[in-house]
Amino acid sequence: MAGSRWLGWRFKGRTPLWFLLIVGLLMADSVVHFGLLMTVSSWAQARRDAVHSYRVPFRDGVNYFVQPQLGWYLDSWWIGVGLFVMLVGLLYAKRGELERAE
Repeated sequence: MAGSRWLGWRFKGRTPLWFLLIVGLLMADSVVHFGLLMTVSSWAQARRDAVHSYRVPFRDGVNYFVQPQLGWYLDSWWIGVGLFVMLVGLLYAKRGELERAE
């Protein structure tokens, strides 16, 4: 399509630090979360022991066991959701600082 432009939103001044921090944390959390979950079969234990006591079940029926702190992080899907909700809420609250990009 000739002449079609991508329309979006941008900040009137400089991009605020809170926006960069939240987007950076959201991206880092997503990369780490998906990276760990995609490679869990190569580094997690198939049997429970004293150190690897947290069970991480998968849909194919295989259970892996990891350290409790890591298992808590793998089960904490709400971190990404919370960061996204915080981002949307702050964008709504600061909507006066946004303008339509042409």
